[in-house]
Amino acid sequence: MSLLLGCAGSQLPAQLRHYTIVVEQRDSESVELARALRERGIKVRPRLRGGSGPTAALIYFTYQDPSDSGAPTSFNLRLADTRSGVIIRAGSITLDTTTATPQARARAAVRALMAGDTSFSSP
Repeated sequence: MSLLLGCAGSQLPAQLRHYTIVVEQRDSESVELARALRERGIKVRPRLRGGSGPTAALIYFTYQDPSDSGAPTSFNLRLADTRSGVIIRAGSITLDTTTATPQARARAAVRALMAGDTSFSSP
């Protein structure tokens, strides 16, 4: 069992290894996002707790360029450090037929998040 957990942790981006991710599971999308994060070996919790270690909040949203009616809709994820507000990880996917269900969308979005951009600065 410990070997399996060790392997899962080694696949995580370095800046996420010590974080717990807060995902308020209020709808099917957030439930599936929490599940997909756990499948990747990330500690997930449903709410903030004081006095805990490094914690990041999951923020997700869809976006379509309003000036381009043919522009694809994207599904975006951000992980923000709960103490500083700094975005520590970001990812995005284009919504299409392969991401039609909350489960498929969550898995694809979490894969993008793990491979995602880390070039953000504080708000």
